[in-house]
Amino acid sequence: MTDKYCIHYQQLAKQNKHRFFNVNKDGKLMLFFNIAFAFLIVVGTSYGLKTLESGLTDPQNNLLYAQSVLAAETTNQATLIEQSHEYVNITPDAGFTFTLKYKNTGTSTWTKDSVYLKSKTTALKFKHEFWPDGFHPAQLKEESVAPGETGTFIFALQSPSKYNDYSGKFLLVNNNKMIAGGSAEISMNVVEDVAKYLANIEQKTEATVAKTAEEDKKTVCTLNLKIAGTNTAVSVDNESCVDTLNLPEDGPDLKVGLFHSEDPISIINNRPWTIYDEDDELLAEIKSNTEVTFTYINKTKQFAFDANKKTVKTTKDLRFKNKFNGIFEVTSYEDRPSWNTSVNYNRYTGDLEIDYNDYKDRIWLIEELPLETYLTGIKETSESNHEEYQKAMTVAARTYALYHANRYFGTEPFFDLYNDERDQVYKGYSAKEVMPTQTRIVEETKGVVATFDNQVILSYYSARSGGSTINHSYLPYLKAVKTPYTADSSMWGHALGIDMVDAMNRASEEDWTFEEILKYYYTGIELEKIY
Repeated sequence: MTDKYCIHYQQLAKQNKHRFFNVNKDGKLMLFFNIAFAFLIVVGTSYGLKTLESGLTDPQNNLLYAQSVLAAETTNQATLIEQSHEYVNITPDAGFTFTLKYKNTGTSTWTKDSVYLKSKTTALKFKHEFWPDGFHPAQLKEESVAPGETGTFIFALQSPSKYNDYSGKFLLVNNNKMIAGGSAEISMNVVEDVAKYLANIEQKTEATVAKTAEEDKKTVCTLNLKIAGTNTAVSVDNESCVDTLNLPEDGPDLKVGLFHSEDPISIINNRPWTIYDEDDELLAEIKSNTEVTFTYINKTKQFAFDANKKTVKTTKDLRFKNKFNGIFEVTSYEDRPSWNTSVNYNRYTGDLEIDYNDYKDRIWLIEELPLETYLTGIKETSESNHEEYQKAMTVAARTYALYHANRYFGTEPFFDLYNDERDQVYKGYSAKEVMPTQTRIVEETKGVVATFDNQVILSYYSARSGGSTINHSYLPYLKAVKTPYTADSSMWGHALGIDMVDAMNRASEEDWTFEEILKYYYTGIELEKIY
């Protein structure tokens, strides 16, 4: 039975469906015919479906099937054949006319009522007052565009008010369904004076062309880093920062102050570890999974601990070497988040040390580890945050840590960073377990830092700035910028540098990249990969 007859019978059944359910005592004959009729419909439908299935699986019918699928896929297709502007040098708040022409390469006819341009959030920054609405910049100019014909969109764009590079994307849609091949993107470079800018570009181009191959050199590193073994700016021809600074592949080692205590500190490791004093004299070798408790005796100014059936005492600070890359667990320390008390942030993979601070008369537990490993334990973002935002915050965290490793001004003289809001929230190995995305992002942005005038910047950030960040008194890259996503909120933090809530929304709502985020909140910076 063909599909045509199946459909015919189904239509008849629909028209006469009351006969199957309204049978009186005198209608037995009619009931018989209705049952027989229903049986024919079921058998016919089954046969039709079987025939259709055979046609789909029969190699001789594959071409017909493929053609029908292709026809469905090509209903809405377009090819961009003309775009009036792709890259524009322009002054702030200036308007201009933008034209796009698409060839209808699909099988459906476009109409003025159904086909229009839709702006992605990245293009909202170019919204002109002539747009019908924020996401709808232009309708099809022609009344209809048949397959093979060309459709036109003419509309106005306006440049943003701030100097910067911007880009935005538009999509071609038919009844709110995206038309394949219908995307278009425009970039704007907003400058103070277009003529001067172009003249400067031309001079630079001429200078580049004038160079000979012998004069071409690798990037010259001028970054000033004390931790690289020099107190002056490095400027060596034909050497990049990676070559010149000779930094380890995971960055320089940092010392992080975990906590201070007046009580004994108990530590265990899942692998063997060793205890030294500050002069590198070996005091004890500890087996795996063996807990050791360290006490400071104020009267004698000594550390004391029991190991291998003997008591060891020393007036020198202690160093714990994690030579087999185990995981230290500070069993005497509790740091559990309220949202998940099963997690205890008390595990660390670097070397540890216990130091006595004479000035404040207290002992500190400190972790020493590479910068990149430190970043996997930072807990300033959430696993669910937009990845571009997480990348921006990772670069800011790396820059902040490197700044302090290079020039530390803290009150505790023997480590670089606190592990809390005084510097950056660091939770060690357990944070890496609950935030696997951050570990990947640390690797993807490895060695990238923000610099200004050959210096690593002091990359401040805080939760909310309340509508605008503030100017720093002497750091030129910390200028006040607008933060509209926190305009209705009170300030939370010092309001310098990145407004975290504002930046989070710019990534998720406006598709900002991590480079755009960083260069917005830190004025005039460069992003450099230094290892």
